[in-house]
Amino acid sequence: MARNIAFGRIQEDMNKTSFFKILADEDLSSESMRLIPNEFWRRSKCKNLPPKVTLKVAWESSWTVNLSPFMGCYLMERKGWEKFLNDNHLGDNEFLTFTDEGNNCITVDIFQKNCIEILKPLNTSSSNVKNEEMCVDPVIAESKKKVDSNVYGASSSSSSAATFSLTIKKSHLTVLSIPVTFAKEHMPKVRTKFVIHDPKGKPWEVVYVPSNGSKLFSSGWRFLANGYGLAVGDLCTFRLVRPREMVLEVLHSSS
Repeated sequence: MARNIAFGRIQEDMNKTSFFKILADEDLSSESMRLIPNEFWRRSKCKNLPPKVTLKVAWESSWTVNLSPFMGCYLMERKGWEKFLNDNHLGDNEFLTFTDEGNNCITVDIFQKNCIEILKPLNTSSSNVKNEEMCVDPVIAESKKKVDSNVYGASSSSSSAATFSLTIKKSHLTVLSIPVTFAKEHMPKVRTKFVIHDPKGKPWEVVYVPSNGSKLFSSGWRFLANGYGLAVGDLCTFRLVRPREMVLEVLHSSS
């Protein structure tokens, strides 16, 4: 009997319209990442293109995302898409499937790069997860508990911490290139998630991507740059306070 029920669910899913995305692009807010295929709308239960859609995940949280026309297709607008990514801390080669449920609702199934499906928010401390509530990664939650004003409030010139500084260029607002000398001495050799705090302890999670040609903060960096209000000409000083944690102090060029 159980087999028949499972088979019925598979058949039901096969009859639904869906598409997928792999979050492997350094610019997760690009048009290609936000594009919804025309074929999806053609086969969708939606008779008319809606001005917005609701993205719903397995634990019932949802995000409303506006749509806009683009070269004969339609895009999820950047603000709503980035909030969906940011709230779920996505950007580490996850595999996402989008399935039409009707009534302008799209179910999003999220699979980690190890092929394990994410079935509950990363913050498991509360069983009541409300719609459009930010999901907090355990690494960030734990980091918040460890915030020490003597550590995060200290000067970036402290001799006990490795530091590097750079002036923000236009390209740095999307991904950040880390000085090779610093990376060789202090950064991991493999792709790694980092937590970067402001001097008061507020955390952002970014992904460090090393390669032969460059050492980058990629996924998550754009959200941090927006949160800090970074602009071309700003002077940024990074201080390594733990193996996978940094404090970022910014001297804005406009100040």
